[in-house]
Amino acid sequence: MNISELKLNGEVNYYGMTYIILAIDPPIITLKRKNNSGDAISINYFELITNPSFHAEKSIKKSIEKDNNIYLSILDSLDEKKREEVSKRLKIIRPLLVLEKLKQNHYPSYVEFLENYNDLLNENENPGKIKQEIIIKRIAIKYSVSDRTIKRYLSNYRKVAHENPSLGDEGLISNAGTGYKFRNDNKTLIINHPKHPEMILDQIQIRLSDEYIPIIKEVIESDYLTLHRKSKAKIIDLINIKCSMNGVPPIKSETMYKIFERISPKVVERMRFGTKSINKYEEVNRGFANNEALYPLHLVEIDHTRMDIEVIDEKNGAITGRPWITLGIDVYSRMVWCMYISFEPPSANRVRKAIQQGALFKNTKEQYGTFNDWEIFGIPHNIQFDNGPEFHNLAIKRLVNETLKSNIRFRPIATPRYGGTIERLIGTFNTQVLHNLQGTTKSNIFHKGEYDSSENALLTIGNIREILTKYITDIYHFQKHTGLPLDCNSPMARFHEGLKKSGLPDFIETEDEELFKISLLPTLYKPYTRDGVRIDNRIYKDNSLSHLIDKREVKYRVKYDIDDISYIYIKPPNEDNFVRVNIVNPPYETVQGMNAYTYTLLLKFLRDRGELKRNKITTDDQIIQAKAALQKDIEKMYKTNRRTRQQLERMEWNVEVTNISKKEKISKDNKLTYEQLMANAVKIFNESSEEN
Repeated sequence: MNISELKLNGEVNYYGMTYIILAIDPPIITLKRKNNSGDAISINYFELITNPSFHAEKSIKKSIEKDNNIYLSILDSLDEKKREEVSKRLKIIRPLLVLEKLKQNHYPSYVEFLENYNDLLNENENPGKIKQEIIIKRIAIKYSVSDRTIKRYLSNYRKVAHENPSLGDEGLISNAGTGYKFRNDNKTLIINHPKHPEMILDQIQIRLSDEYIPIIKEVIESDYLTLHRKSKAKIIDLINIKCSMNGVPPIKSETMYKIFERISPKVVERMRFGTKSINKYEEVNRGFANNEALYPLHLVEIDHTRMDIEVIDEKNGAITGRPWITLGIDVYSRMVWCMYISFEPPSANRVRKAIQQGALFKNTKEQYGTFNDWEIFGIPHNIQFDNGPEFHNLAIKRLVNETLKSNIRFRPIATPRYGGTIERLIGTFNTQVLHNLQGTTKSNIFHKGEYDSSENALLTIGNIREILTKYITDIYHFQKHTGLPLDCNSPMARFHEGLKKSGLPDFIETEDEELFKISLLPTLYKPYTRDGVRIDNRIYKDNSLSHLIDKREVKYRVKYDIDDISYIYIKPPNEDNFVRVNIVNPPYETVQGMNAYTYTLLLKFLRDRGELKRNKITTDDQIIQAKAALQKDIEKMYKTNRRTRQQLERMEWNVEVTNISKKEKISKDNKLTYEQLMANAVKIFNESSEEN
């Protein structure tokens, strides 16, 4: 991931010339030409860093090569055991890295040290004045390691970080055990989640014949890692029964007990004891959300809700239903960090999209013509979720902890007071915006009265997205907020004031956004056979990767995007590069831009019609025919089945629907132009602001 930063006396490139940063007084940055006695210039920091000609001196430069679409990765180049080891070593030296920045008068690091490493300090001890040697000795006692080991970890980290600040993790990778790892008789057993096979729980090494791998894997996943908590002896019996059925000799009990010991205790307890083990392994940090955040992006709260408004199809005016909205708010300033609106229900993919939108520049002036910029961006130090299953997804935890290198926190169960900031934001959006628009459902049937939401709906999901973007950017961020101090009582003023003590947020330059998006993609392990890589009845293959062809037990790390199934990324062994591989069956042109949800519907449609067996790959003609046939079915259901319309909104492939009943059509007399809708919305916003 490519992170840039701006510091006093740092160099930046602007319109092809090198400047020195003389002063940072948010939102203004003062620059002076390097080796030039000319006058200094002052510029809004947001306008500076979003200018196409801008580059920061400390940018971490990696590029996607256009010829073969290769990009570099750090964490994704490690197997599960290596990654866990790096995380453990990083956890040991992390206080020392924070202490180093703290001594450079970096305010967020001072706060982070007191929040997370206060146990390394004596009462009333100032971390800014304590020596590193003392902290090393205390860390050694805490983690039962030697001073020399800690110093070696720190030295290895700094050697790599000196060349590239974001690659320090690589210095913590151990070379131990590589001899065993590459033995000819060594096999990798990948353990997946029983109910979510795309999730990898653990990866262990065993030395048994190939025929034992699928047997052990099946029994461990379906019988051992369950809440039934069958004994190890019973599991061994089940494995040997399956061995007998497959005509292979039984496995010795001693061998199986050693395999059980290699499975992560954390995985075993979570899967066999469920919620009883959460308190042992999940950091809830009770009370944190009630403590006032101390600077911008110190804490961001994220949550979903179904919107209080009915929307219509943009092509024909039929009622589609109520979309979902995911919001993230910066607790310190009350600035809205992210917003994602769609018909996709709460999921890990939805959370990923929201985080992506929050971290990157929003470009609202260019996209929506807003008067102001949506200025908040960058990586939060802490992200807090509620306890929905999509937030506990393994992919989301890795995204936050490893890709963003942030801290993930969960709201304590049955304690709504810990999520008040984000819930108040949702309430504000409802009362000041949605409840004043045509098609609102209000908050309950008593407020709604006899108002018919469906009959009065006039806005599409795109209209709602634009209205809320303009409201956030031009109104909400500048409104007085009772939860903020009187001397800076609007989110924008509070945000700028906070940046003066925390510094400008680290950011991802525009040219690196594609690399960042790829780094957020979920990961799985797949073999590369003579057919290529197979994922959910799809084949991905590239002739240049024929050297990867191996046994099915040999699996490679793959990144995929459920929003576009036409390609994947695969990492060759012993390399840090991921290579893009296009789909070959069905043909690339047939499914380019198609999401996984659409493809799943097409497969189901073909199977229901008896035209496709479960494991058969679809052909180009079948997909085209399925689209046409499915279109006819949707046309029949569209008039009366709202769920069909909501499904259609989630599909990348748009179906033209013509048979709409008169009741669902918008008459020319009632259909307002888009400009009129926006004018009405702005009027409503102004009236609401005056009343408040």
